[in-house]
Amino acid sequence: MKNLLILILVLCMQLVINAQSSAYLDINNVKARVNTCGDLFWDLYSGDYEVPKGSGIGTIFADNLWIGGYDTGGQLKIAAQTYRQTGTDFWPGPLDSNATTNSTVMADMNRVWKLNKCDIDAYHTWVTNGIQGPFTVDSLAVATMISWPAFSPFGDRLAPFVDFDNDGTYNINAGDYPLIKGDQAIYFIYNDKGGVHTETGGVSIGVEIHAMVYGYSCPDSALQNSVFVNYKIINKSSFDLNNAFIGKWTDFDMGGYNDDYVGCDVTRGAYYAYNGDSIDEGGYGIYPGAQGVVFLKGAKVDDNGIDDPSNNTANGQGYGDGIVDNEELGVTRFMSYYNSSHSVTGNPNTAQEFFNYLSGQWLNGTLWNYGGVGTGTGNSCDFMYPGDSDPTGFGVHGSIPLTPWDETIVGNPPGDRRGLASTGPFTFQPGDIQEFEVAYVFGRDYTNLGAAAGVQVMKNRIDSIRSRFANGFGIESCGCTANALGIEDGMNTEYTFSLYPNPSSDVVYIDYQASSKDITIEIYDVRGQLLKSLKINSQSKQAISVADLSSGKGSAFCKTIIINLE
Repeated sequence: MKNLLILILVLCMQLVINAQSSAYLDINNVKARVNTCGDLFWDLYSGDYEVPKGSGIGTIFADNLWIGGYDTGGQLKIAAQTYRQTGTDFWPGPLDSNATTNSTVMADMNRVWKLNKCDIDAYHTWVTNGIQGPFTVDSLAVATMISWPAFSPFGDRLAPFVDFDNDGTYNINAGDYPLIKGDQAIYFIYNDKGGVHTETGGVSIGVEIHAMVYGYSCPDSALQNSVFVNYKIINKSSFDLNNAFIGKWTDFDMGGYNDDYVGCDVTRGAYYAYNGDSIDEGGYGIYPGAQGVVFLKGAKVDDNGIDDPSNNTANGQGYGDGIVDNEELGVTRFMSYYNSSHSVTGNPNTAQEFFNYLSGQWLNGTLWNYGGVGTGTGNSCDFMYPGDSDPTGFGVHGSIPLTPWDETIVGNPPGDRRGLASTGPFTFQPGDIQEFEVAYVFGRDYTNLGAAAGVQVMKNRIDSIRSRFANGFGIESCGCTANALGIEDGMNTEYTFSLYPNPSSDVVYIDYQASSKDITIEIYDVRGQLLKSLKINSQSKQAISVADLSSGKGSAFCKTIIINLE
């Protein structure tokens, strides 16, 4: 087996690579596909959220973000995405200060950036140790770190990073590095101003969205079975968005897609899907699972100059804590609609219908009502199918708590389900950033039969995750393993070397000593294409010309090469 030592020689500050428009988060027990423009957990044809990883069984068909509100003139502005059947409301990349973009920026930013915390740590250690010793980071990871979108083409700071040398720029060869959450993260940026809104048919808002999908490899069942998403939503427009809501839309497929139920847990700030009968024919069998979506951080409450008193806000935060104007909403609405276009409870088709669902109304503008399928004449409500999770009557506006309500109690026929939860209303002012964070938590009981057992495991895991985040958990890593670093067993490190100058645009020198008689140096681009190969003596100083790589050959991959010493 070859023993390879990989060095990175940077010949310029920019990097263009064969960008990935999708990637899998797969650090733990979940394998989840992430696409640009906010399309989560599907390949644009079928569901791609597998849990347990490697089982071939999934829980989610598709998932996306909705946001809407009214400008000061009363015009509805909305951006929302479901299946792309009629079009799109979102495009890749950031916006400029006038809330506009262009085709070049969108094409360049039509990608995702996937990184493991272990690769970041290993590269940072290598650089800060003076670019010495064995290099053990995968070449794609290095290319991703180099191309990390720290700054916008318009000059704004974008993706989070640690400015190790405090010079205000991003340069991984000076010790700077991407700042990610968890042990693995996928980052992307998108907006709602890249074109005409053909999904909702609505008027664009002017929002720029920074999204980080991440997970942990901790030896903890709750974290092993969860995926997290952090959104930073920036109002780049020149107007207030009033009565605004941010929503999470999820089409659940719990193994088999046609025998599901949905519900919400008001106290836990979550909504979820579970099997509507005792056996899942789609793969989970007699031990069906449950899939939850939890709001860990909701919309910020409008400032009013006071520390609002404590109240039940479906796990909102900051109320009555002694700090003025830090309050956040939790889940404030939840509903489920049916796959039909011929009913007030069917698929939304217009901008107003999308916003009605976000804000607590059916397609025709009538309020949801407590009980049955939500269309009766009882108490108006903000949460459908809460079970017994709302003991204070928060979802019925402080009324005396009503009898438990869920799909099992009602006796609905199981079927294909989608759910929409939202946080709001709030006022979204120009330049404001709304940070929104959710967790996707899976539970399954391998001992007790039936759907309720899986739901209880899911709820226990939600409690564990909420407790961690309430105590400041959220950016830590759970540590690295040899496999995570990509280090081969038995790698030979009996050599010394130095490589200089680095960066270089014409000649680089290698001083190398080892027990081998001859050494082969191979220079590759980040696609793995061999650009140059030569042999040197193991006890020599060698000058290598790289001027021919500064343009022309390999230039599409921007003068960044990988040197393998054999």
